[in-house]
Amino acid sequence: MFPHQNPLPKPEIIKTPPFEVLLQQVQQDILAYFTEHAPDDATALGETLGNEAELLTKFVEAFTVILQNHIRQLNGQAQQMFGMYVTDDDMTDLIVSQLGVTRQVVDPGDPGAFPPIPPVMESNDSLLSRYYLAAYALASTGTRSGYRFHAMTLGGRPEVQIDSHEPKRVVVTYEYLEHEMAGLTKDAQARQVSPGVVDCFILTHEGNGMPSSSLIEATQSYLTRDDIAQETDLITVKSPEIRQWQCEAKLYTRPGPDADVVLAAAEKAVRAYALKQHRLGGSIEPSMLYSVLLESTGAYRGEIIQPAQPLRCAYSEAPYLESVKITVGTENV
Repeated sequence: MFPHQNPLPKPEIIKTPPFEVLLQQVQQDILAYFTEHAPDDATALGETLGNEAELLTKFVEAFTVILQNHIRQLNGQAQQMFGMYVTDDDMTDLIVSQLGVTRQVVDPGDPGAFPPIPPVMESNDSLLSRYYLAAYALASTGTRSGYRFHAMTLGGRPEVQIDSHEPKRVVVTYEYLEHEMAGLTKDAQARQVSPGVVDCFILTHEGNGMPSSSLIEATQSYLTRDDIAQETDLITVKSPEIRQWQCEAKLYTRPGPDADVVLAAAEKAVRAYALKQHRLGGSIEPSMLYSVLLESTGAYRGEIIQPAQPLRCAYSEAPYLESVKITVGTENV
């Protein structure tokens, strides 16, 4: 459902060729040019390019590196045009604006503090998720994805007023109001629990994700607006169940790496994984934790003590990392 989280393989046209392949192509193009325009020198040039000690050969290799970097830069710029590959903040804002989605403020910060505290803005991952959900909410709620978008985008729908003060003349006014709680909701899930009855669970960015009563009330009020709610649905916004979990692991490295550096990298990787899975219906897989720890630290083996079993949440639940305890040991061959 979210192409930026599960992107298609990059097409060949935006892949950077390996140095050896590109060098061979450059050499062939140079020889082809000399064969056509200076055939008497083509044979000698071929012998020169085949000699690694020749200055011209090193010049061609340096040019190939420059060309490869240029191709890589162009490919990177091309990828920023697609939502499933985009990483640049400004390009992300531009792409989502096509459906009227804007980046939300998670925390306004404090410009009057010393030093000033900058605002915390919505991440690209969250912004793109709302962008792909926006297509389901162009009319109103009703679908699961429609409810999810509106609950995560408080204030995104303008208030519309239609006035006719004289015959044959109708004035339609769209008023875009900033919602005071926009940006607080990290995730939302809605399900029909019985005919005409829908429960909508919301999760926040702050703390363990449990929403405040004021946010629940604000979301309830917004979803039941007459231009958003379905007349056939009785919707109720609720708090999710937060399922806390602990990470305890042992890592083993060969002599060399500093244990404190390995430990810091391991904790950072675990918290990044936990933050990504901190959503409604998220899951914590010991096999994924094992992979994340080894990949981020360079350890050659490890043991996952907790969680011993996968933690797989329902749509009304979200996993939350309570603590991290990692020990690093060194083993000789």
